[in-house]
Amino acid sequence: MSSYRKETNDLDKIYDKNVRRYLGGRRRVNLGMENTLKSNPENFGLFNNGITIVVSDWKLSDDQLTLDDPHIVNGCQTSRTIWTLFDKRLACGGNGRNPELEHWERRVSEAAVVTKIVRVGSSGEGLLKEITRYTNSQNAVQEKDFLALSKDFSDWQREMSDRYDIYLEIQRGGWDSQKAFQKRNINTKRYDRHVNSADLIKVYGAGWLEAAGPAFAKNPPFLPGGAIFEKMMAKPTENEEPFGVDDLYAAYLLQLAGDEQKFGRQGNLARRQTRFLFYFIVVRLLKYCMIRSGISVNDREVSQSIIKVLKNPDAYELLITTASSVIDDYMSRDFEDNVFKEPLMIEKFNSDLNAFLKIDGLGKQGQSPNLYDRIHMAEALLNHRIGGTKPIELIKSVINHDLNN
Repeated sequence: MSSYRKETNDLDKIYDKNVRRYLGGRRRVNLGMENTLKSNPENFGLFNNGITIVVSDWKLSDDQLTLDDPHIVNGCQTSRTIWTLFDKRLACGGNGRNPELEHWERRVSEAAVVTKIVRVGSSGEGLLKEITRYTNSQNAVQEKDFLALSKDFSDWQREMSDRYDIYLEIQRGGWDSQKAFQKRNINTKRYDRHVNSADLIKVYGAGWLEAAGPAFAKNPPFLPGGAIFEKMMAKPTENEEPFGVDDLYAAYLLQLAGDEQKFGRQGNLARRQTRFLFYFIVVRLLKYCMIRSGISVNDREVSQSIIKVLKNPDAYELLITTASSVIDDYMSRDFEDNVFKEPLMIEKFNSDLNAFLKIDGLGKQGQSPNLYDRIHMAEALLNHRIGGTKPIELIKSVINHDLNN
């Protein structure tokens, strides 16, 4: 691994086809491996599941195995923990004998790690993905980690970097790894912004696909194979573009707006549980403005309009403030049509706000009529003149001006 780092200038490249990057030495499992290496190294292999490496080719000559284009697809935590400890102990320099270190090295020489090397050939991408998926099926790996295996997400990571200078994290631990790489290599591209791909999928699902309740409730529908994920990635109609990097960027801007308004864990009681509802209402109000502007309301146009409006300070203020007010009023007991007086909340959920905000039909007239009415009131307010100007006119002008350019 030291030779690999010297050759590539980036040790983490060997994990590019893994579902995760190194998660750090403080994790319980990684800390346990390090302690075993320190105190009981000869038994390390007995306690470890081993490492899987895929290569395009390999050659054996005089007991020397040469690997072409190696990638560790299972065993990232194992291999990196070993390398970190050995590099710290054995590559620190210095002269003279250290009996304690020499004793440890003798014990280490008795250690072994089961390593599987699989030659997939230059066109074995499908086999490589299957190997990665099935060798990473232990409980510690989360389903959302498998987004890293999608070629689309790898392409979008590159495009987010090229177009928007944003690091799109598609592997768990990827951002920490990138920060460490930037710190070591002062001439590499530097990112000030980053975002997690799985988070953006939920933002998009809650807003564009009107699935705020499911987004708050669970992850599986938003992961590969899930109903909402598959709907997002479905082949578009003849005149539409497929889901792409601009959709992710629009979702990023919307997530940023929610963070700035303190929706989520950092917010007050009214906003703590309504992050996904906020995304839904913003997109719903924007769609209303698009319809009034004569713009086709399809997912790609929504993304373009989100980008234009949220990058314009005046339009941003109008749209985001209006959406935030809808939620604040809806969550307040001071208003007659609040969430606690929703018929379904009273009849089925016994005032359990957490459970109610996870329903599939959140925001629909049949499931949450009070919220539905509040959204219509907000749409009407966008048409009221403020200082001689209707808010909707400003939003429409921002959308249409950019479209014509």
